[in-house]
Amino acid sequence: MVVVSDLHLGSPASTAVLHFGAFLDEVERSGRALCVNGDGFDLLQSSTVGLATAGFPVLRRLQELAVAGVPVYYVLGNHDLALEHVLFDLPFTVAPFLNLRSGDRLIRIEHGHVHEPFYARHPGTYELGGRLGKLALLARADTYELWARAQERVDDRRRRADRPRAYPHHDAAVDLFKRGFDAVVFGHTHRPEVVELDGGTFVNGGDWMQRRTYVTIDAGALAIHEWQPGASI
Repeated sequence: MVVVSDLHLGSPASTAVLHFGAFLDEVERSGRALCVNGDGFDLLQSSTVGLATAGFPVLRRLQELAVAGVPVYYVLGNHDLALEHVLFDLPFTVAPFLNLRSGDRLIRIEHGHVHEPFYARHPGTYELGGRLGKLALLARADTYELWARAQERVDDRRRRADRPRAYPHHDAAVDLFKRGFDAVVFGHTHRPEVVELDGGTFVNGGDWMQRRTYVTIDAGALAIHEWQPGASI
């Protein structure tokens, strides 16, 4: 399986519209299944025209892949949750998470937003913040880059200080390992990583805002890669 997350198609800051179609061609040639692990489309931070221009071609291509026999799975994230009923009309699997067995490992795939403490406690306020951020992005697309740098600095300070909940998604993964999973694949944070934690392997698939990262799952082995246009998978 190939897993991608956080395309944010429609967002002024997303570069996925430039290359994701060619990436899907490589997925089809590879003979692998595909999972879009949340926030493939950005309903919170895009204009109607931007979402339609970037999103419709990808939806059509995903439908073509599914009809051609490629297993396609779509896991919902916080930026595309409202698409749930629309996506159910398409010929691929839509779910809040996936549990799959690969080799001798049980793997959990989910977007991961529900494990962010502020989102879990105040989802309405979190969504409002996202909608306000839309105004900044529509004014200047590079606002995302500035925000991402600031967030990385905040995270680094938390980790150096060893503050509680500095690694909430790692903590969530450890909880899932205790429930019998051997590996967890999240998105949401936009920070690609592969980490061995107590009880299993944690993977974050990164994003297609500033990168083009994806995760491969082969016979229980998980790896993260950055795709270059024209390269095979």
